[in-house]
Amino acid sequence: MKNSNIELDAAAAEGMLRGLRTELYPLFRQWGRPECLFSPSVGKAALVVIDMQNFSCAPVSHEAMPRIGLVVERINRLADFCRTAGIPVIWVRQNITETPGRHDGGLYPAFHDEKHWKNEANMGPGTEIFPEMRLDPARDHVVFKNRYSAFLSRPPELREKLDALKRTQLIVAGVAANVCVESTVRDAMQLDYEVILVADGTTATSDALLENALRNTMLFFGDVRTADEVMTMLSARG
Repeated sequence: MKNSNIELDAAAAEGMLRGLRTELYPLFRQWGRPECLFSPSVGKAALVVIDMQNFSCAPVSHEAMPRIGLVVERINRLADFCRTAGIPVIWVRQNITETPGRHDGGLYPAFHDEKHWKNEANMGPGTEIFPEMRLDPARDHVVFKNRYSAFLSRPPELREKLDALKRTQLIVAGVAANVCVESTVRDAMQLDYEVILVADGTTATSDALLENALRNTMLFFGDVRTADEVMTMLSARG
């Protein structure tokens, strides 16, 4: 995507976050809670990237989500920064295993047309990481899920990886904001992970769905910051 388009999309994403802060921060003060709960830490954090795969970034049955170019650019920048800082980068891939008459995707097919969900099955081309993502096979980690929430996947590869890496704070990005990202964020908080969702590192099929996902996260499940804010705070803390 052209840089001018990314700049416009970034301004729109930042404007949405400013609006949510204007709406919610006075409420937080009434509740007696901080506007932001968590400070990203090099020693605690992992960057968790959800579903940045061909099926979501270059879908076969519907148009790509708005601002996907911005999301790709922001995640790539964050991933490069995290590697340099020594923060693990974990790519979460959706894959449904299908055999004749059976699959392990639960009720997933009930909510999606056959072409869509089969594009996420059996390690096919749709399940591959989107080629524009700067995945580093030598340094990054890849885990799989077969549920919206990476924490409810069977087996729970993300949780096992976080335990092995001794990481308790998640910087979350990816798509879609209101589905797999929000589902994972909700469960992460319930499992006592500190969550920081990247506002310009996620998107949804509409601004209304994206805004509600960001609002829900800010209210009850974690902090929401821009990619630049996350990197600035990490640089300051070390």
